[in-house]
Amino acid sequence: MIQKTFFTFLFLGTSFMSQAQKITALVNTTKDAIKISVDNIKFSADTIRTGNDTVLLGSDTLKIGSILIVNKKQAEDPNFKTVLKIGDASFGKPNDGELRWVKGDFKKTKIEISKGPKKLKNLESNWWAFDLGFTNFHDKSPMIYWLAANPNLLPYGPGPVSSSSFSLNNKKSSNVNLWVVQQKLNLYKHKINLKYGVGLEMFNFRFEKSISFRENIAGFVKYDDVVFNKNKLLVKYLTIPVQINFKPNPSMRKGFYASVGMSAGYLLKAKNKQISAERGKEKFDGNFNLNDWRVATIGELGIGSLRLYGSYGMTNLFNKSQVFYDMQPFALGLRFSKF
Repeated sequence: MIQKTFFTFLFLGTSFMSQAQKITALVNTTKDAIKISVDNIKFSADTIRTGNDTVLLGSDTLKIGSILIVNKKQAEDPNFKTVLKIGDASFGKPNDGELRWVKGDFKKTKIEISKGPKKLKNLESNWWAFDLGFTNFHDKSPMIYWLAANPNLLPYGPGPVSSSSFSLNNKKSSNVNLWVVQQKLNLYKHKINLKYGVGLEMFNFRFEKSISFRENIAGFVKYDDVVFNKNKLLVKYLTIPVQINFKPNPSMRKGFYASVGMSAGYLLKAKNKQISAERGKEKFDGNFNLNDWRVATIGELGIGSLRLYGSYGMTNLFNKSQVFYDMQPFALGLRFSKF
């Protein structure tokens, strides 16, 4: 309601004479700025009062919120209802007491509304954000164990599976994350916030070599005897990220911000999808000796609507108690989110 907001009244028309003139009034509320421009009017006033300040001008009556421009005789009239009158246009208070435009000719009245500074909330929620990026491994496997156990190991050919067997097609290995909900909690003047949420992390590891993941073979992964046109491992986690968010200018929509923190995810599903001329399209579900938990360092940078995210796995993709290879996935990409 207009009567519940605060107003600031600014006159830019300086000579109030009996002939036709132009008046511009700027009214600020808690949310919007309303600019009213009127041409070809006859207007005068005798008093402008803002707080304790009084300026004498002419003989008519204006009142907007706490700012009063009055003719004393009109103001003292018990039947006086007009709050703002410009020519035939009246901003008034009818019998119900609510302030509104009640009559008038607006052909020469221009009203411009522009959004003011957004009121910041201590707790904000954002639903259904998503990420799109690339993924790869950081290979931390202790190769000395493999060389000791397999002195004739060929790193790029058939034989026992080693860490080099998991080399990826970088262009086609992707990370897609779907965040069901994210929340941002103000910690200090909206410049430092706690950001957290819940969602799904999905990694598509596209392999260059003919390895296959199966639940019914020793070691859960083997070199296969066919060439795959497409060979990928899809891994899906239910993940909870927690970050400290920094935004030096919280009221700026296009301002800089950054976040850093950790995430914890639980393995929901894994699937090996393969396409070959010999076998056609195949899909195999299973755990494949993958680690049930994923812990990662995460971060994001942004300027306005441009947002970058990154994550680096602190845990092995596989169950290290049963294998020697140690793969720590990382991802980098774009984030499509409100904050």
